[in-house]
Amino acid sequence: MLTDTYKRESDVLDMIIRTYVETAEPVGSRFVARQLGFSSATIRNVMADLEEAGLIMHPHTSAGRIPTDKGYRLYIDSLMRKRTVSESIAGTIRQQYEATIRSLEDVMERTSRLISSLTNQVGVALYPTTGKVYLDGTSHIIEQPEFKDLKKLYAIIKYLEEKTNLLNLLSEESFNDGLTVHIGDENHLSYLKECSVVTRGYRLRGKPAGRLGVIGPKRMVYEKVIPTIELLGDMVTGILEELDG
Repeated sequence: MLTDTYKRESDVLDMIIRTYVETAEPVGSRFVARQLGFSSATIRNVMADLEEAGLIMHPHTSAGRIPTDKGYRLYIDSLMRKRTVSESIAGTIRQQYEATIRSLEDVMERTSRLISSLTNQVGVALYPTTGKVYLDGTSHIIEQPEFKDLKKLYAIIKYLEEKTNLLNLLSEESFNDGLTVHIGDENHLSYLKECSVVTRGYRLRGKPAGRLGVIGPKRMVYEKVIPTIELLGDMVTGILEELDG
């Protein structure tokens, strides 16, 4: 059973992350107090504890707090509400794949485009045999307030434009067809320290064949992104098996 202190800290961290994901603005104690029904003093104490634990941080330019990589990790692993893909999104996915598919390349192209349009992030898909990478939605990076620093933006765009980088990134988990989420510093490359990379494998002839996923800011809607990538991984596996048969 959760103690009152643990539950309060979890609720505050959950509120800070969900609010920051939505607004891209540091979250203040007064706002959290109003939302959760505690006094501002109580919330300030809880936020101080969360900051000491390395789960949130205090930007120099604001009195509010934002999540750290460690905070996002705890949120995804323990606090995030598990969701399934909505029926409207599932219908969109089925409709795209029900149209005539001419080749495996066609599947990958549609998949990267679908990922980008459904998540509003950069969508990537690795073609199983040639190692070709399909990329869609680079413009979504430009729209994110995290990348208003032109130096950061240029570095990420340059990284994405080099397909060898994406091939190496997706190939890291080539023997694993499960879901992986790498947040900020969990990514090996400095270009991706401000990003999260969510990928899922798909199978061909019963074996891991390639990966597809999302690249975007750490401040992404994981509740939507993760089940979408999971469903697309299953769909692509089924379609490739049909084409191969």
